[in-house]
Amino acid sequence: MIKSVLVGVDGSENSDRALDFALDFAEKFGASLTILNVSESIVMGAVPNESMAYPSDGNAIIARDLRNIQNEIISKCIDHARQAKPNLNVSSIIRDGDAASEIVDTSNNGNFDIVIVGHGGQHGMRERILGSVSEKVAHSAACTAVIVR
Repeated sequence: MIKSVLVGVDGSENSDRALDFALDFAEKFGASLTILNVSESIVMGAVPNESMAYPSDGNAIIARDLRNIQNEIISKCIDHARQAKPNLNVSSIIRDGDAASEIVDTSNNGNFDIVIVGHGGQHGMRERILGSVSEKVAHSAACTAVIVR
């Protein structure tokens, strides 16, 4: 029996599709849904609130701005979930660190029955060398993992 579903979101189109799939899936099984966002840019204790990160476009981003972005992603997902499935029990978690590791750890430690992630994420050389987040989750999660395209 499926009682709890975890979905990883990052604000991308693929994670939006994963969220919609997770909403339908959780509703079908009468399960609760937890929405997880992981920031790889902020590692707890390693980046003070005023430190700056420099993405590829050269614009400085302050760590607290990254946390605000995470909160916006989660808020958008929660609002969407409540509109789409008002009777569904939905909660959220925000983590910092390696996305695949945090998704796997959360799914294992939270005793989730299924974890759902979007296909995609990193592209190019980094993905070829390190593998994608969805691939790592599929291989490492103790529960069933679904990758949504």
